[in-house]
Amino acid sequence: MFISQATFSTDEEAGKEILKNKADNAKTDFEGYEGLISVEVWKSESKSKVEYSIVSKWEDKKHFQNWVSRPSHVEGHKKMRQDDQPKPNIEKKLKKYELYD
Repeated sequence: MFISQATFSTDEEAGKEILKNKADNAKTDFEGYEGLISVEVWKSESKSKVEYSIVSKWEDKKHFQNWVSRPSHVEGHKKMRQDDQPKPNIEKKLKKYELYD
């Protein structure tokens, strides 16, 4: 089994709305992909900061890599880098785990 945890956090109001939208749509982004076992979205919020953690479980690492390399995901990241508009500060942390027997 392979687990990916992507955590996004911000303390800016514009960033909070972006992350809420991402969290609202996270589960549908994974639907129908081969090897997917489950997806959960976790939220932690304080007065000034919000954090969402998207945890996906896969049969193996290859299935996760296929999901990450799908054209819509790759194009989305390209568009974000090309957009010259000011963006809120959103921190992203990735963790990946493989089952240890």
